Amino acid sequence: MFDGERIKERRRERVERIRLQQSRDSYTPFVDDWKDPIDPHEELFSFSSRDERGYEPKTVNEKWGIQIFASLLLVGMAYLVFQTSLIPASWKDSAREVMTRDFNFAGVSDWYEANIGTIPTLLPPLSAPQVVPASTEGKTQVWKLPSHWKVAKSYNPESAKVVLSTGFSDQVKIGETGWVTFIGEKPGYGTTVVVRLTQGREVWFGNLDGVMVSKDEVLLPGQVVGTARAVNQTSRHLYLGMSVNDEFVNPLDVIPFE
Repeated sequence: MFDGERIKERRRERVERIRLQQSRDSYTPFVDDWKDPIDPHEELFSFSSRDERGYEPKTVNEKWGIQIFASLLLVGMAYLVFQTSLIPASWKDSAREVMTRDFNFAGVSDWYEANIGTIPTLLPPLSAPQVVPASTEGKTQVWKLPSHWKVAKSYNPESAKVVLSTGFSDQVKIGETGWVTFIGEKPGYGTTVVVRLTQGREVWFGNLDGVMVSKDEVLLPGQVVGTARAVNQTSRHLYLGMSVNDEFVNPLDVIPFE
């Protein structure tokens, strides 16, 4: 037990040491170097498990207990639903069919790629994009360009497009299921419709004179996208681009002629 005089004496000694710039290492450490014993019953270091709001955090065992209890409650409710006679039999059959149905992973993957994009992976691709042939989903028929269309200007990596000369009355059609992600002006392409396909591919239809689709529309194989802009009385020029994993490739390597 320290009295008041002893405490004051200790404090005066510390002030004196600071004034004389003496090293604290040469003195024996005192208890009140860490804490003045104003309250002899107070602990030197005190920790509380409560947060600022006064709540104690739940332990791991408590969290596991709540999760187990919730799981048992759900299982018990499901058991009562199937055992009670108050629920119609048709509802029970529907619930049983949903709970035992095989999940269509392939269908969800195709829908995700057609409506959102490629499924994200943990590691980025380390090699150049591979050319993926265009094909209709669920069919062996390959998307091909009309045989009477001609190449007016070969593919140029700088322009990222190939210029095709189409028939004057021909309409631009898509050969597989896709999702319209953009309609508007693109540099070097003019009026453009961008359609997202599966397997990380996008097809760009540029230099269009008329657009017959809307943004966010899901297109089916053979659906008309629009018409190319006329260059004379007998021909129209279509700007065709193709990207695979966000890198442009020669569209004729993906969509060949008939």
